[in-house]
Amino acid sequence: MAISPRSSAPFPPGMGRRFLLVYMALFVPFAVATPYLQKLLALRGFRDDQIGLILGCFELMAVAAPPLWGILSDRWGRPRLVLAIGVCGMIPAFLLFGVVQGTAAAIAVALLFGAFYRPLIPLTDGITFRFIHDHGGDYGKVRIGGSLAFMISCLILERVGIGTSKTPGIILLALAVAGVVHLASLLLLPASGGMRREARAVAPEHQRGPRVSLKSVCTRPFLAFTLCAFLGRFTMMSYYGFFTLYLAKVHGIEKAGLIWLLGPLSEIPVIYFSRAIMNRIGVRNLFALGILGCAVRFIGFGIAPGIWMVIPLQLLHSLTFGAYHCSSVTYVSHIVPRHLQSTAQTLFAAVTVGGGGILGGALGGLIAQTYGFRILYVSFGGLAAATLVLLLLSVPTLEHQEERCPRS
Repeated sequence: MAISPRSSAPFPPGMGRRFLLVYMALFVPFAVATPYLQKLLALRGFRDDQIGLILGCFELMAVAAPPLWGILSDRWGRPRLVLAIGVCGMIPAFLLFGVVQGTAAAIAVALLFGAFYRPLIPLTDGITFRFIHDHGGDYGKVRIGGSLAFMISCLILERVGIGTSKTPGIILLALAVAGVVHLASLLLLPASGGMRREARAVAPEHQRGPRVSLKSVCTRPFLAFTLCAFLGRFTMMSYYGFFTLYLAKVHGIEKAGLIWLLGPLSEIPVIYFSRAIMNRIGVRNLFALGILGCAVRFIGFGIAPGIWMVIPLQLLHSLTFGAYHCSSVTYVSHIVPRHLQSTAQTLFAAVTVGGGGILGGALGGLIAQTYGFRILYVSFGGLAAATLVLLLLSVPTLEHQEERCPRS
């Protein structure tokens, strides 16, 4: 598939601000659920082992749910409606955590919540990239709204006392309010009438069912790139899952909040200027810098003699998230047919964020428990270095992909 020249054009007047606000609203519920779902379960009386089991089942939906919603979105040709259904389902599903009794029932609620919650980001990315291919726009300049909103929301939530609250009501209320804000923001997205017409136009190709869509998505470049992204996300779980414990047990740092904050602060410039960087060095090569950042950062954590070395390594979050995320979703958006953007983004997220997150967390915990955190980081950093070699050998640049693929 050739790269559309419109993908390098700016957003039409006013549309950039609208998408920016949509991404800001999108990440407000994540600022509630990501840090505080485990606290909510603890306040409801669940033990640590029960919480781990419930959250593990919740993570399974990061694999199972997004592709189903993505296929539905593309086949209906109404991605905004599908996204709205997800938000509408997420709110009451989360509120059920406030009344559920027993581990089995809590697992059922976690699966239900995950089924609506987990597809929201890749569905939004699919809508955004489809618009960019048709009308132009810069993904990084609107995606930055998510990073800013997440940080601001966390600071506001802590200010109002959600972190020290002894009752679950404030967490439930915060998610409900955040969900309503997110739902209202969907009115800012462009209408999908043109997408419905396009869905009808390509209907004969898809009458044989979802398998045809998956075959169109799962080309060799997509599979090779997804494998590398899966391995990259796998290694990142050493950070997302164990960094706080590493700081406490290896360096004696109990208050890790400010050190964590360095990560999202450092990612903002890379996300904002991501298109300019990709125009200069290429999409795949920016992704390669993200994987290189994983290797250097995690090996550095493993050998760091003190916190004075860990702090500057935190700035590499600009590569391990900022470069990795913007380049990966951009690469996927260019190597699949434009009418299958939701399918591609949700399938990619399921394999990388879902599968890589679950397996990386599980193996990372085993290594940390058996050999310690330094071995965990050195081994995962070594895997990232091997992934970089695999990427450079097996994943084509978009210029090469353009030569091989017909225009869709």
